[in-house]
Amino acid sequence: MRIFGKALLKIGQVAEATGLSKRTIDYYTSLGLLTTERTASGYRLYTEDVIQHIQKIEYLKTQRLSLQEILAFFTEREVKTGDAIYQEVQQLQNTVTGLEQRLMQATDFEKQEIRLELSRRLTLIASLIAQL
Repeated sequence: MRIFGKALLKIGQVAEATGLSKRTIDYYTSLGLLTTERTASGYRLYTEDVIQHIQKIEYLKTQRLSLQEILAFFTEREVKTGDAIYQEVQQLQNTVTGLEQRLMQATDFEKQEIRLELSRRLTLIASLIAQL
């Protein structure tokens, strides 16, 4: 089945293509991270671009973003203009600069936490820049 020239996939096909369980895909859908089309008989169908979307979700999870943060990121991304993205990148860069300064004076334990936060912020910057 196709809609707007894109193949529609059943949840099992998406699970097989991504390596995730049907339950995980269903959970992501219930959170609003994934969208579906419904058939007349109630089956959920996903467009083929859901596979790339899931890959983005899984990547952002490896960067220690929560599912709620990922949802907010995708939701905000849909309505942001180039200027808004630029301003957010500037704010994040200021935060990164502050974290780098803290890192230089931190204890070993604090350094680990700061590095994790730096990684998260840099990932967000890269994702925002990719939208421009």
